[in-house]
Amino acid sequence: MLPSGPWVYETSVTINSYGYEAGFVETSADDPVYPYPRMDFEKVLPPAPRSFKGIVLENGYVSVTILPELGGRIYSWIDKATGRQLLYQNPVLKPTVWGYRGWWLATGGIEWSFPVEEHGLNEWRPWSYTISGGSVTVSDVESRTGMEVGATISLDGSHAYITLQPWAKNLSDRSQPYQLWLNGMVTLGGNRVSGETQLIIPSSQVTIHSTQDGGVPGPGGVMSWPVYGGRDLSWYRNWGGYIGFFAPSNGFVGLYDHGSQQGMVRAHEPGWPAGTKLFGPSSLSPAYWTDDNSSYLELWSGATGSFWSTGSLEPGATVGWAERWYPVSHLGGFNYANRLAALRLSELEGAVEAAVAVSGYIEGQLTLFVGGQRAAQWPVQLYPGQAFLGSWPRQPGIEGAAGMRLTGSDGSTIAQTGQLP
Repeated sequence: MLPSGPWVYETSVTINSYGYEAGFVETSADDPVYPYPRMDFEKVLPPAPRSFKGIVLENGYVSVTILPELGGRIYSWIDKATGRQLLYQNPVLKPTVWGYRGWWLATGGIEWSFPVEEHGLNEWRPWSYTISGGSVTVSDVESRTGMEVGATISLDGSHAYITLQPWAKNLSDRSQPYQLWLNGMVTLGGNRVSGETQLIIPSSQVTIHSTQDGGVPGPGGVMSWPVYGGRDLSWYRNWGGYIGFFAPSNGFVGLYDHGSQQGMVRAHEPGWPAGTKLFGPSSLSPAYWTDDNSSYLELWSGATGSFWSTGSLEPGATVGWAERWYPVSHLGGFNYANRLAALRLSELEGAVEAAVAVSGYIEGQLTLFVGGQRAAQWPVQLYPGQAFLGSWPRQPGIEGAAGMRLTGSDGSTIAQTGQLP
């Protein structure tokens, strides 16, 4: 399929919604969430259909739908190669007891959380939006601080990745403390998280934020990753209760459902954004946030290293970053990724397997090294939505660890992993 687009157009999205506004409780100036409302859950009305304006941004590879009236969130992200919806879409807007205000709408999609930790303060209300070419920018002036928060969501015509650029600007005349995060609620299809989902994190340890799994450390505790206490916790099926944890921002993270062979990559500059967090409800009852037993995993990015760290923004100053999300499929998982490609290098019984998926068209070579020597080389010509799989039977006398390098037609390195010469 040749690259095409991007296109932008308006649509409408209907979601069953509880009457949560009927439960709003006004706050006073001495309340830390003022002027935002708290919630009287007993006054919330039963659900009824509600229509929201949607802004659709798509190209030949993916389609993204943004809901300005629900905090400017990305509500839908579809991989056109597989037809799968990659984000959680709660079929009902139901206020939960979580969040800084003491309530939060687990709407789904990708939300922008500001100026406090957890789910922020203003993610539930209408935001402004502008359209420019293949980009949509959503923004809001936050009521407690007067700072402006926003995000620019972009597509081009030749890549499957969406570029996400969250930002905040201090419009006030004094220094302001802040937290700025994005929260992606991911399912990889079917609005359910499979036990065959793997969390791919390039780190040897993570820090627990919260948990109901008695086999891992408590809040603030450091845990080896992926194996701790004899369990490989990169596989969601091995969790014994909910876990939220912070991980180093080492350039990429990802999720891969081995049952459906669908995955996603989040790629960014190493170390920036500063924070990466993952959370899985695991054994928590979905009745907390929905009415149909659907589930999700949360993938967070933040301007601070954790929810325990707060930044400071001077008058007139702006903070922000860029990261790219793209789908992969039929790859068998991956060990390394950047914005252009995801690589899997696996030791099988008697063989080494190399696999590649890309975010844009690539023509070049995939080279496998064993013990620092070239063992195999394959020409590749790949579009997004495809995967290349190569296998090399281990030869007698050729020992050592494996590595792989993907190069373009000009010989430049696109991505590499493992032991290389």
